[in-house]
Amino acid sequence: MTIDAVVAGAGIWGSTVARRLADEGRKVLVVERRDAVGGNVRCEDSGGIEIHVYGSHIFHTHLPDVWKFVNRFVSFNGYQHKVLARFGGKTYFLPLGLALINKFFGVELSPSEVADFMSDEKHSSAIFDAFFRGYTSKQWGRPPEEIDPSIIKRVPVRSNYDINYFNDYWQGIPSDGYNSLFANLLDHPNIEVRCSTAFRLDNGVFKAGADVLPDVPVFYSGPIDELFGFKFGSLPWRTLRFEREELAVRDFQGTSVVNYTEASIPYTRIHEFKHYHPERKAVMDEARTVIMREYSAQWKEGDEPYYPVETEESLALLARYREEAAKLPNLRIGGRLGEYKYYDMDNSVASALGPIF
Repeated sequence: MTIDAVVAGAGIWGSTVARRLADEGRKVLVVERRDAVGGNVRCEDSGGIEIHVYGSHIFHTHLPDVWKFVNRFVSFNGYQHKVLARFGGKTYFLPLGLALINKFFGVELSPSEVADFMSDEKHSSAIFDAFFRGYTSKQWGRPPEEIDPSIIKRVPVRSNYDINYFNDYWQGIPSDGYNSLFANLLDHPNIEVRCSTAFRLDNGVFKAGADVLPDVPVFYSGPIDELFGFKFGSLPWRTLRFEREELAVRDFQGTSVVNYTEASIPYTRIHEFKHYHPERKAVMDEARTVIMREYSAQWKEGDEPYYPVETEESLALLARYREEAAKLPNLRIGGRLGEYKYYDMDNSVASALGPIF
């Protein structure tokens, strides 16, 4: 196949870029170093339970163009995401709203009373200590005492009983699973996919495996520092580790995600995947479930990068790598890893549908 463009990385950004280019008539080579497409949204099937291998992913958006685009390829099941938090042996609804506040303090506030109640330093500090201090210290690898209580002032407080985690107009899980989204995105006669193939920059020349790539636009969504051989040093990331367990019970925790906010509990949250597909009645009724405990850790070379650690030093280092990238006229960098920015999936799709040339 004649190649008009190369997409390196078949996650949500790269797969969307590839489909956009193919729809415009370009012949696209997609290079993916893993053995399957989908990036960190890739899933596995366990007897009808869709396992989110790299942690839970819920598609949610308020962007009409993004919702219209993804619905070309999959239908969604209408799942509405709700997150619970465990603290002091009790379970609370997140985000921070009337359901949590009234239960935690044993009060019955009305919506008009929330703002004044939470403006009291005693109340805001208690909420911060219970639900944010320990969890944030585990997530970012800092001692609890170093977590700034002012964070609570930046946390949105809902003055109602809305326990939906996201405010977006549209949300859900692909009815046939996330793998179907990527299979359908990349199912185009103008797209060739090569998995288990490393993409790299070798002395100014782009290669896929041992093959030298033609002089065409390259759309890269891997780590920007890795592309340049970490020549200025590694950008700091947080990584995640998961422990999966199958249990002979119908329902372990009653919802898809429960956060464990206390610093004394080593994991940050537990995922229970069967709740993402309540429409799969036979699976829901089985006396079997799969859970996964999630642990946060400092990234080291060889780990999967998840969350960028934005500091003055890391942003200065990022600027140096961007200067290197700007010297390569055919190179376009995007996505969570390439831009060193945490993106929800809809943001990645929107970026890929925007000006990329």
